[in-house]
Amino acid sequence: MVGLALAGSILSGCNEEGVLFQQVPLPAKHSDVMHKLKQLQGNSLVDILWVIDNSGSMQQHQQNVINNTQIFMNQFSQGANLLNWKMGLISTDKSDNPYVGFGPDLTSQTPNAIRLFQNAVGRLGTNGASIEEGFEPMLQVLQAHPDFVRPHSTLAVIFVTDAQEQGRDAVQNVLRDLGKIKPVNEVVSYGIFWTQDLGCSWNTGGEDDWNVKGSRYGEFIRQTNGKTYPLCSSNFGSNLADLGKDLVSRVTSPKLFLDTVPRSSTLKVYYKNKLLKGGVPGTGGYWYYDQKLNAIVFHDLSFAPGDDESVRVVYDEDNGQDLGY
Repeated sequence: MVGLALAGSILSGCNEEGVLFQQVPLPAKHSDVMHKLKQLQGNSLVDILWVIDNSGSMQQHQQNVINNTQIFMNQFSQGANLLNWKMGLISTDKSDNPYVGFGPDLTSQTPNAIRLFQNAVGRLGTNGASIEEGFEPMLQVLQAHPDFVRPHSTLAVIFVTDAQEQGRDAVQNVLRDLGKIKPVNEVVSYGIFWTQDLGCSWNTGGEDDWNVKGSRYGEFIRQTNGKTYPLCSSNFGSNLADLGKDLVSRVTSPKLFLDTVPRSSTLKVYYKNKLLKGGVPGTGGYWYYDQKLNAIVFHDLSFAPGDDESVRVVYDEDNGQDLGY
């Protein structure tokens, strides 16, 4: 019976010569460490690139951006949300020059920044190219102006369009080229689209009958952990406010970078010996694990009101031999 039990705890097999071998998986190391919360800091740097469609069907949508710019920007200066931001605007016509933000810069220190951005959106017009691309103009302007993206910043790309992305390059190639400018795990994207699956009927507006899911934009936003909003919404201002809040949360959320890679199923966070619920914003949790960053991201610190608070992080390390049982 002992032999059977031992045999059940190891892997067996034969090599090319037919020789029986046995491989015993290494036991996972256990990590149990206290961390001071005041040592965790979010990053206040964010570089925002707007890519707004300037084709013939976009006039009202551009006006909605203009009308609600103040609502969006207010999210960056409420309470402790003092972001160090810079902003640029381009169109979906790859032959266009940038409209604002690329010499001179448009930043949180620019006088009348909101008005300058609104004026730039007003200059987009609706005579852009009939082939509407979001990715190629984005890469072109970032490659031509490498200083737009700052070290240690988050790059946020906001697409506003009623048409599908009509470029030819594969999305993976776009992400590869973007990664040469900014690591993709430091990029977040948003889409404000007129699509069926966002509740916008093609019969009442929009240029194409399409869905985010399965589209080129949808794949890009999925790969950059982004969010989408309906372009047809009567609550356009509320959606822009939510987008701003989401961006602030991502940029300023304190992050605890782990020294080793955990088995995510074993990862637990305790505060004063009480288990803290995990989960992304909106799920009732306080933290989530970002696999790409190998970091615990705290999006809600209301559980720790003091100035000298600590959390205990416990997990089994992933030694690369997770056998699935």
